[in-house]
Amino acid sequence: MVVRFEMSVQLYSKNYGRSAGLGYKCLKSGGVTNDSKDPSVDTFKSATLPMLKRFGVPPEGLELKIESRGVPPHGGGEIILSIPIVQDSLKAISWIDEGMVKRIRGISFSTRVSVQFENTMIHAARGVLNRLLPDVYIFTDHKAGPQAGKSPGYGITLVAETTSGCFISADTAVSYASGKEDGMDDEENKELNPPEDVGEQITSILLGEIEQGGVVDSTHQGLLFLLCALCPQDVSKVRVGQLVPHGIEVLRHIRDFLGVKFVIKPDPSTMTVILKCVGCGLKNLSRKIS
Repeated sequence: MVVRFEMSVQLYSKNYGRSAGLGYKCLKSGGVTNDSKDPSVDTFKSATLPMLKRFGVPPEGLELKIESRGVPPHGGGEIILSIPIVQDSLKAISWIDEGMVKRIRGISFSTRVSVQFENTMIHAARGVLNRLLPDVYIFTDHKAGPQAGKSPGYGITLVAETTSGCFISADTAVSYASGKEDGMDDEENKELNPPEDVGEQITSILLGEIEQGGVVDSTHQGLLFLLCALCPQDVSKVRVGQLVPHGIEVLRHIRDFLGVKFVIKPDPSTMTVILKCVGCGLKNLSRKIS
């Protein structure tokens, strides 16, 4: 068994505005940007950043730039994440209104393969989604040269926006490994999902996330709970779909490390779960030294 981990991180600060203490942190990271196991950078940009804004992270300067894409096994992607500094503390929220889906946006990408892979995924996804609602638009992002990373692959991210401002996401990626270096032979490579199947499968996953309800998708449950726990000592109330193992594990870690316990109440009428907690009151205690 061979395990490889390759990641480069560069952290630096930038300032904007003239008031003391105003600024934001920039994180420059390299490696894998899209795979089939973790939320992609596109999901982070389209669904995670809007969630941070709800908790009081300033929207000015909150941005993620995709300089290049990278898929397994060799990565080669690079992103720059800018996050404004929260001056005091996060904001406790009451977020239980899921709303109705009003539009679906997405992005398909390809690196070191034909751009036709993207068009095929989009056609397959729209073939299902356009039967449900008309406002569906999926962008393309074909990368070549240095911006294409070190491995060939393709993938797609879909995000459903609701009338109450919730963003429900689903994404996946397919990459072609090198048999000699990564233990995958040519026969296994041939069994990778074709782009048409990828488009249909990710659409099915997105519809499943929407069906189970909640203000976030299942991959964002853990982050949602953590943000609630870090809020001031006020009540936060959120609604999610069926609790997933990752979300349950995060609730246990929050209890053990922050001493915050959630009140969990199932809602039989919607088959969702409502969680409430009082935040630990974490504050930004850093002060600018003149």
